Amino acid sequence: MAGRNPSSPVTPAPPAGEPKTVLDTPEQTLQALQTLQCLVYRWDLTANTVHWSANSGEALGPALLEQLGRGTTFRAFLGCTDESTDYHRFARALPLASMPYEALVRPAIDGTPAAFRVHDQGRWRAGSDGQPEQAVGTLEILPLLAPVIPGGTADPLTGALTRRHLTEALGTLPFGPQARWALLLVGLDDLGRINDRFGFETADRLLVALAGRLRQQLSSADLLLRFSGNKFAILLTETSVEALGAFGERLISEIREARLSAGEGQLPVSVTIGAILPPHQGEAPDAIIARLQEAHEMAKRRGRGRFFLDLQGTRNEGRRRANLQMADEIVQAIDRNDVTVAYQPVVRATTRTLVFCEALARIAHDRYSRQYSGHRLVAAADSLGLMGHLDRSMLKQVAADMRRDPTLHVSINVSASSIMDEAWIALYRREVDTDIGRRLIVELTESVAVDHLSAARNFIAQVRPSGARIAIDDFGAGATSFRNLRKLGVDLVKIDGGYIINMAKSPDDQAFVRALLTLSRQLGIETVAEWVQNEIVAAQLLEWGCDYFQGSLSGLARPLATEHGT
Repeated sequence: MAGRNPSSPVTPAPPAGEPKTVLDTPEQTLQALQTLQCLVYRWDLTANTVHWSANSGEALGPALLEQLGRGTTFRAFLGCTDESTDYHRFARALPLASMPYEALVRPAIDGTPAAFRVHDQGRWRAGSDGQPEQAVGTLEILPLLAPVIPGGTADPLTGALTRRHLTEALGTLPFGPQARWALLLVGLDDLGRINDRFGFETADRLLVALAGRLRQQLSSADLLLRFSGNKFAILLTETSVEALGAFGERLISEIREARLSAGEGQLPVSVTIGAILPPHQGEAPDAIIARLQEAHEMAKRRGRGRFFLDLQGTRNEGRRRANLQMADEIVQAIDRNDVTVAYQPVVRATTRTLVFCEALARIAHDRYSRQYSGHRLVAAADSLGLMGHLDRSMLKQVAADMRRDPTLHVSINVSASSIMDEAWIALYRREVDTDIGRRLIVELTESVAVDHLSAARNFIAQVRPSGARIAIDDFGAGATSFRNLRKLGVDLVKIDGGYIINMAKSPDDQAFVRALLTLSRQLGIETVAEWVQNEIVAAQLLEWGCDYFQGSLSGLARPLATEHGT
């Protein structure tokens, strides 16, 4: 930009005649682009040339525009100096494939950081030979007031920015009464069922289509980020309480009424959205993200396809401090070996002889309050993200007990976080040999199998060589199918105790349990009825073909000294 410091703010420069590299643009569109400081470009990757829309001379100045007519200079301008920083991800692809890209970057002019940022968004296309051929995109010039995302690597599936960029952006945003930004967490409902019924490829296509729909609702100053498997985060840089509520409800309505592309056809879907406003005081990015996740959980509790705006803000800080104290107590209890194993017997239905024991976590009550007793310890650890730590502690203790007692047969629970935890797998390989493995049953809850089917299959493939059997716990509580049980190679199903405990009074529960037992028997899968408390229910289960009982009728969980496996 001749005549001014290249790091100074962008101001319109008088046009220096229409350059040869200008695209023809309809008049109304051009006026809108000029107003928005949004430039359109077509990048010929083969010829290393970039062609710009007519308003580009005003926005960039003729000198810089001439430089940016070369692809190599344009890349350097955007900070794409090597493969690690080039968010376009140009690479060999399928013939005529089209790939999205998006980044919010602070450009450099002759090596000097500019006093503005640019939002670069577009798609590149491969030629008939699969080599990158052309990219078409928009480049919006923005002030530095909103966050700058250096590098800007995009999610390879959807083209959205990644969660890392959200953390970086939150570190630059203003706080207090004058802050007008907001965060939304948009979750695609029932992704587990979509995976189950239509396959992972269809689910991926729906996520790509959803990302496209969400982009259509945003201004170029806003950010769309892939937060996790089925969730996208949206950062609105300028909004209000009223506008945010209307935006969230409109987004839910438009997604519900639309049909998202799933490849060969279209499917109706819904989204659930949680949203938060800026805190009144400075807050760490991790704390802001935690509040955002809490808001999304509140929306889910209200039902699918709901919007929830958390207006409490930092008033939840007391609860978060209590959670932090609880987490610290649980971690200390694990590290001090105050979390121990109790074994609950599982008996054969016909003879009431002991077959194996389920390993359950218990905590020493003399040091810790009874809020952690029994299942509450697992619930607290799960809600605080500590299940991986607890699972590894339980695995080590159970393996040690089984080495000391060669007659002990045990089932051990594994959480969703652990089936994808390399540390748990590595510990399992160290602790469990074939002697222990042939006496071990690994339990996955039905919700884990439904929501993480691919990960569950991979996990089972890694524990099978030890000789361990696989059980699905709480069966009937979720929405998995017997078809998936066969895919997973399940040996046992443990019927959710919520159905067993009400059987005597509920004809519906009786019919459901009987159907589960019949189908399991036809597939050659053994069954365990949980929460069996009396002889009347036990007799009915035995008549219907249940293999094993677990519950107060056959014994409560106790330390190993009072239980022996056979």
